[in-house]
Amino acid sequence: MRNVQVVSVERIENESLWQMYQAKKESLRKFLSAQGSSMRKLSGVTQWQPELTNAGMSPETNEFFLFHGTSLSQAEIISQQGFDARVASLTGLYGAGSYFAINACKSHQYSVFKKPAGSSDYIMLVCRVSMGMPYCTSEQHANARRPPDNPATPGRPFDSIFAEHGKGRRGDQQHHEYVVFDGYQAYPEFIVRYRV
Repeated sequence: MRNVQVVSVERIENESLWQMYQAKKESLRKFLSAQGSSMRKLSGVTQWQPELTNAGMSPETNEFFLFHGTSLSQAEIISQQGFDARVASLTGLYGAGSYFAINACKSHQYSVFKKPAGSSDYIMLVCRVSMGMPYCTSEQHANARRPPDNPATPGRPFDSIFAEHGKGRRGDQQHHEYVVFDGYQAYPEFIVRYRV
């Protein structure tokens, strides 16, 4: 994303959402710790991460800062109530989850789609996302309401879906996409207004 002018960055401080996110992350950490080393670590493919001191990121839960493109009205709702898969579209490539990207240009595609007519500003959230044990897919999962079942943990699905660049969509995936179906696996930390 070249020629981007950042208009403002607003930090979200929602104690209730933060506590729910931390509780979910701790639950994931305990479960994954009990599973041993069978989880795929996404740190090898998720290369960019901001230089934030004392960010307290948890590599053992596949926690990352990721972008989410949206509208200002939706960003305000998300900052107050969190992510809600109940309002997500079933027609998404990977189901009715909340979609995130490591590349701002990918999330910008969603910002463009959701920008109100007459507005000059685009909106993007910078979020903490705990992917847990991801289902690494090469297929689409339209109409899915949760990740596929995990054969290693009968009765429990994977924690998220990860579509890797060049592997997802049978090799046509242009950017990494990270999808969670549990709103407590993502915490919106910053609202970024920008112009292109």
